[in-house]
Amino acid sequence: MDGSLVLNLLALTVSGGAFLTSALAARRQLKLANDSNVLPVIIDAFKETRTPEFFRSMEYIRDELRDNHPTEEGYRNLPEEIKDHIRRVGLFYDDIGKLVAHNVVDEELVLGAYGRAILRTWDKLAPFVYSERERHRNLTMFYFEDLAWRAKNTTMQDVHRTVGLRRLPPA
Repeated sequence: MDGSLVLNLLALTVSGGAFLTSALAARRQLKLANDSNVLPVIIDAFKETRTPEFFRSMEYIRDELRDNHPTEEGYRNLPEEIKDHIRRVGLFYDDIGKLVAHNVVDEELVLGAYGRAILRTWDKLAPFVYSERERHRNLTMFYFEDLAWRAKNTTMQDVHRTVGLRRLPPA
């Protein structure tokens, strides 16, 4: 092999390595930029679920809604306070579902944090939502339903195992 060919191959190898390094760095920067744009959305979502109003709404949906109101009529004709509970929680999870479905927010993050609550809430609200859809021919809370499906098929424990969460019980 002649010296100029070896030199050319070496230059080509170095150039290829530099290109690959640049591409990987650009990809990493793009992910970091995207993550920094999503972070405020995630923080706001976490804050919302810790408000007294959200807690009250979750408790009402979990403990009282189906005992006090028939599901066949949907929820539009319920008293305003009850609709507020349903909308506060249901539309929150619907919005989170949109972000997950469109890959704006990591599915594992949402399911790892809210998985069981998503499923419990959907189980309570689903009959109202389906009645609402049937009566008004719409797809209300469709993303919430998709999110609940995801939560049923990927449990919080699955996510915790995947990300390697560890436990430290009391001594």
